[in-house]
Order: sequence, then C-alpha cells, then structure tokens
Amino acid sequence: MTHLADPDALQPLLTRFALLYPGVNRAAVVSQWSMNYLSIALPAALACVLTRHCAIDFWGEEAVLLHEEGQPLALQLASQLPALARADRAAYWSRLIHEHLTPLFATLAAAGGLAPKVLWGNLVAIWDGAFLRMDADLSREGFAEAHQWLDHVTVNGGRLRLRGLQWPVESPAPQICPRLALRRHCCLHYQLHTPVADQPPVLCETCPKLHRLPVAEQVSYLHYIYQDG
Repeated sequence: MTHLADPDALQPLLTRFALLYPGVNRAAVVSQWSMNYLSIALPAALACVLTRHCAIDFWGEEAVLLHEEGQPLALQLASQLPALARADRAAYWSRLIHEHLTPLFATLAAAGGLAPKVLWGNLVAIWDGAFLRMDADLSREGFAEAHQWLDHVTVNGGRLRLRGLQWPVESPAPQICPRLALRRHCCLHYQLHTPVADQPPVLCETCPKLHRLPVAEQVSYLHYIYQDG
C-alpha cells in the first residue's frame, strides 16, 4: 500500500514495476505505469463526483494505492468520502490536475527521463476513455460539462494545452469504428512488446505512428486489432 500524497514512495514502485519489463526503455515503463495508475484513479474520481456527489481526497492520508510488484491495482478509500456540490466540481478537477497530477508527473518524468507532454497525453487518453465507457453520448447529468472542462486546461506553466494532446478524427475504416482519437505524442507502449516476425507492431488505435502509415495499412491494422486480433 502506498499513500498517494507521498511522492517519495513512487521510486520503489517504479523499480519493482520495471522488473516486469526487463531490458525495456525506462521511459516506456514509466509511461505505462502512469497509464495503469490513471486507468484506476481517473474513472474512480469521475464516478465519485458525477454519480455519488462526493470526492476522493488524493491529498490526504486516507487515499491509498494498492499494488502488487509495483503494478497499480486499486484505490483504498475512506469509508465516508466528503460531499462535493455541483458548484465545486470545477475547482475539484483543477485541484486534481494541478495539485495531484502535476507533482506526480514531475516525479515520473524525472524517474523515466520522459517528456511531461507524454504523461499529460496519457491523462487525456484515459479521461476521454473513461467518459466513453461511462456515458458515450454525454447525456447524463453533469457528464458533458465535466468532459468539456478539460478543453480549456493548460499545464506546464500555461505552455501546454491538454486538449491539444488528443482530438477526434475520422476513421479510415468507418465500418469498424466511425471515429478515432488521435494522440499528438506516442505513449511508447509498443516498446514493451518484443517484435514478432510477420506480425505488426503493437500500436494503439490512437497512436500517431499508426495514423502516419498509408491509409491501406491503417485499415488493415484496424481490421487486425478489432476483428482478427
């Protein structure tokens, strides 16, 4: 168990997590750890705020990350979470970004020799993915407002606009998926996989590396991951 408010506890987690990927570029390992953590923390935070009208205190002593061999597994929370009024939601999202994730990403970037823009791109990918799973058409109360809040957020001293890190594009294979998200920066996930002869590299459907391929190759790969993979 690791207290989320303790950045010094991250290094041992990352060291153990890296053992799962021997010989892999440290930046790719750290990026993947951030994706795994965000895949737990962001949906939990959104669900608590938007469906339970309460907030996870990522800054106190009661929010604990459960992990195994450094791999994030779940959050252990207080039995009674503080209530959060709708009028206070924007302030909560801001605090989540600037007081929790900003210092967390600074620590991760330093540990992995990783550009912070990659980590912030991971955030946007998980943010959009969480809304897609919970309320794809953003019709539930407060969901559209919360999703759109991210559109105006900047980080890194105002130099990096989060929505500029991922945006929707037309799919080259609309019969499989009508729309796709496109990331500005690769998350490096493909580096975790040893290349296999006669098999395509393991790319995300949002990866700029995929979107730079000829259209026919994009279509073939989307068929591969959606229908054949």
